[in-house]
Amino acid sequence: MSRTVFNISRAEQCRQFAAPPGYQAWGSLTSGKFSGELADGEVMAHVHRHEGDVPTGPLFLVTRPSGSPSEPPRTICTISAPAGGAGQRKEREYTVHGPAGDYAGRIVHGRSPRGVRQAWRMHTPAGTQAVTGYKGSLRGWFAYWMTLPLWPFFAVLGLLHDGGGPSSWMWEKPARVTWRSRPRGLGGVLMRFTYGYSLFSWDAERLDAPLTHAQAVLYFASLSKDS
Repeated sequence: MSRTVFNISRAEQCRQFAAPPGYQAWGSLTSGKFSGELADGEVMAHVHRHEGDVPTGPLFLVTRPSGSPSEPPRTICTISAPAGGAGQRKEREYTVHGPAGDYAGRIVHGRSPRGVRQAWRMHTPAGTQAVTGYKGSLRGWFAYWMTLPLWPFFAVLGLLHDGGGPSSWMWEKPARVTWRSRPRGLGGVLMRFTYGYSLFSWDAERLDAPLTHAQAVLYFASLSKDS
């Protein structure tokens, strides 16, 4: 198994690149982890987001940096938003295309079968369901709801201690995701997101780069409600 690890960030220094007309520099994918505000690896891809509220083209472009200023960036994938906008739909379906404009699959953002957690489902070009991931682990959600009544106490305690209140992590919902082949997770872990480091890892032998990169961008964008 060949496992690839990359980090995604929207820090200021990760948006210092030229974007195509109609797009803005949105973020970067880098190899390795982040140390504070700086990545310890090379830039793997640049992410461009459409500037319009109603995109006339793909919502996101993911490109590989060129080797020299004279060479144009190479497309890894494009991500198109649901036709007609998201509206009040229970599910959002995004279309992914590869470097040559070839159909690379689709990504569906909905709910788990019981409607408890957010679900992200990747479907291959053949139409089969490749992997499904649910936002937050069951243990993480249990801890979140058990400590929720104590938040006012922690807030007051933080203000009395240093005047700054509790750390922001206390107010955030569980966000780790483990994507597995379904049903019942047979086939092992194919992709994983570790929220503390904004870190993704994926099985490069079983998942294609365009679909995987698109899923990473969409999920990270959802955390900031930018998808």
